[in-house]
This record gives sequence, C-alpha cells and structure tokens, in this order.
Amino acid sequence: MSNYSNNDCTQDEGLDYIFGRMSAIYGAAFLRHWEGVDHELVRQEWKQQLGRFLTYRPSMDYAIDRLKGEFPPSAITFREYCNAGPNIPRDELQITHDPKPVDPEVVAEARRKLKEMRAKWTN
Repeated sequence: MSNYSNNDCTQDEGLDYIFGRMSAIYGAAFLRHWEGVDHELVRQEWKQQLGRFLTYRPSMDYAIDRLKGEFPPSAITFREYCNAGPNIPRDELQITHDPKPVDPEVVAEARRKLKEMRAKWTN
C-alpha cells in the first residue's frame, strides 16, 4: 500500500491505497473476489472506471467510508461513491480582468483619426 501523505498521487498509488484498505476491511474475501481473473486486467479496469478519482485521496477515503461491510464493491459502485464525494480541485488559471488606464491623449488621437476616416468614407 502506498504511504503518500498529501492528497495527490498517481493512479497506481491510488489503486494500491484502495486495494490495501479493502484487503484490511474484507480480508481473504477481497482476495478471493478475483480468483482466477488476471490481476492486471482487474487493475486496468479499476483504473479505467475510477480515472482521476485515483489521484485524489479524499475521494477514495469518502468512498471507502461508505462501503457495506459484507461484500467487496465493484469498480462501478466504488466510482459512484467517489463521484458523490468531495470535488477534485482543479489547477486551472483563472481569467482576471485587470484593465490598464489609457492615456487620455491616446484616446483623443484615436478619436481624431476615426473622425478623419469617417469623413473620407461619407464624402
């Protein structure tokens, strides 16, 4: 199991975290759940189903805290729990409006030129 301490991790670390916690919760039943199935196929499907949720620990913790104790969940059920949990923060640039004052002389010159252009087109 991954032992990262912050909220962000790679998908593989997130999957190790989930599977480690669910192994502790469900014990041998969790391991037997995929008996006879290629473990890489299981990991690949969980990664595809959970996507970005695997990179944000609060989403994973929220889902784990809502599990029913009697049976390991499917990847789809686990994704639904994650989806109901906290939003994943986005590192997007925010567009801000910070207009710079224009020199009144520049505005006056632009208006004068515009007036000249209009005069040429209307005559």
